[in-house]
Amino acid sequence: MYYDIIVLGVVVSILFSELTRLSPAGLVVPGYFVLSLHSPMRAAYTLLIAFLALGAEKLLGRVMILYGRRSFAALILLSFLIDGAIQASGIWAGNPGMIGCLVAGILARELERQGIVRSLGALGVVTGVLSLLLLAMGHPVFGTQGVWR
Repeated sequence: MYYDIIVLGVVVSILFSELTRLSPAGLVVPGYFVLSLHSPMRAAYTLLIAFLALGAEKLLGRVMILYGRRSFAALILLSFLIDGAIQASGIWAGNPGMIGCLVAGILARELERQGIVRSLGALGVVTGVLSLLLLAMGHPVFGTQGVWR
């Protein structure tokens, strides 16, 4: 069921992207967000890591050349480093952890490329549509009986 949700998320993301010319923060990100709807703190933590990685990448861009693949690689690595630093420091007691290992970096890339409002708006719409499709198919999405079970 896990892979089915991710594949359905990719299909819905592609359709949305073709119809609106907006990327829903990457093709796989909405599927992973739907998988974590039962844990809103996890989604919020992933968004926080994406924003922190984007800010750190902007600072790094002042002292080194970051564009294209370099920028994307920097965002992925920075999201890992920031998550590791937060977990190691114990700043956030009961740290919920990021959604997936690459989702924050992919999300940060789309925030940079497309803008915050457009990216988060598109992500919200596609996540909502995907959630409704899963509910219509009989998959529980919210609550303690989330799609992980």
